[in-house]
Amino acid sequence: MAQHANILDRPILSLSDTDHLRLRDLVEGGTLITGGLGSGKSSTSGKQLISGLMRAGLGGVIHTVKGEDTENVLAYAKECRREQDVIVFNEASKLTFDPLAYEWSRPGRGAGDVENIIEYFSALLAASSSHQGASTEKFWELAAAQAMRHAIHLIKLAQQPLSIVNIHRTIRSFPTRPGEHEEESWIERSFTASLINAIRARKETLSEADWKDLEVATEFVFYRWPSYDEKPRGSIEMTFFGMADKFLFYPFRDIFSSGTYSFTPEQTTHERKIIVVDFPVLQYGKETAKTIQLMVKLTFQRAWLRHAYKPGCCNGAFLIQDEFQLLMSKLENHFVQVCRGSAIAPVFMTQSILNLAEEMGEAQPGSKTKAFLNNLAIKIAHRSICPDTCTYLADVIGKEYRFIDSYSAGGGGANNASQSSVGGAQQLVYIVEPSEFSRLAKPDGKSPYAAAIVYCGGATFNATKTPQNPKGRHYLSVLFSRE
Repeated sequence: MAQHANILDRPILSLSDTDHLRLRDLVEGGTLITGGLGSGKSSTSGKQLISGLMRAGLGGVIHTVKGEDTENVLAYAKECRREQDVIVFNEASKLTFDPLAYEWSRPGRGAGDVENIIEYFSALLAASSSHQGASTEKFWELAAAQAMRHAIHLIKLAQQPLSIVNIHRTIRSFPTRPGEHEEESWIERSFTASLINAIRARKETLSEADWKDLEVATEFVFYRWPSYDEKPRGSIEMTFFGMADKFLFYPFRDIFSSGTYSFTPEQTTHERKIIVVDFPVLQYGKETAKTIQLMVKLTFQRAWLRHAYKPGCCNGAFLIQDEFQLLMSKLENHFVQVCRGSAIAPVFMTQSILNLAEEMGEAQPGSKTKAFLNNLAIKIAHRSICPDTCTYLADVIGKEYRFIDSYSAGGGGANNASQSSVGGAQQLVYIVEPSEFSRLAKPDGKSPYAAAIVYCGGATFNATKTPQNPKGRHYLSVLFSRE
């Protein structure tokens, strides 16, 4: 492969002898790959795209959904001679990734800031929610964030390790009725009480700001929290506990709440490491696996966006999500809007846009779904039998005026002779009819090829330019092979 001074100019995926997707294209637009079951989206274009990114020397994160995903990625890495750069993160690896430990000690501005941790946790709570946007849901998220804020301040002032486990223990041991904080039984058994005692034991080292923080935190814990009605207080607790509870037990406690981390986002952009998050959704269950995958993804996305790409400083990175609808978060739209500044190439694969609409809380693809999809400039469409997906893709490619022939015939003239006429008129019609997407070839036992129609942000393709059409077309039919 030819060397390029700027890594953004490296070709990643060949579409024809004269058309190639460069890293720049993938970064500036993001990529959507659609296709129904058996269409070949993962085994052909998806595979070639991942391999192309590996061959270009990029690092990144690959999320897994199916049990065989990790094995496939390892095979791609071996073919590309990148197996030494792969970090497989699963139970067997004995690796740890405590997102709070990383956020607390990471490089750069905002490290060790309580509000930054709150923002991270709030984003994780929002991302873990099933659907988007309900105002009542937002209320509980804000209320849970308030409880976490005071808990984290107490943990920080007590100089105890910040972890999901300790935040859980603190909130759970808040006094639940007025005056309970003065009772000896609460003082003896409460983890919150032990934190306050530890803070008071180091009173000589507390700054004026620390004392003010302690005053605010204890006022909330001792008086405001116990004054809440039992039902709303329980709802606030469950908003946090529902997400955190699974990380209180082995093995997730040791993996995600150990206070340590075995890899960092900086390793993907600066050391070209490839992180495979091997907690498949179909094996660990949707909610558990989704929360795990989101913890890693959200941490990496936030870290990537904090670091602007500069040639010679870093290499950019990729983010691969097959069966994306199972890993979708509320923050995805914001990420794809701004990730180009950090040279991150996101690749999203899904069967249909209806899957995305459902995750966004829409019965049919509406403004939220289309707003997200419109941020993805590159669209690779394999066979689909979903009418909404086919129509959406046809709409993206667009319509044009064409002369449509018309013919009519009839009888009953003066001499009882039949009359006929031929005419034509311009009509606005699809450039590619929606039904064409349902006829694309898919791989089978006889053929390894999957047909796809590729759209690249309205750019024309060299392979479509002819003497009769020197401008070419802005879509291209491509055969991708799984071999």
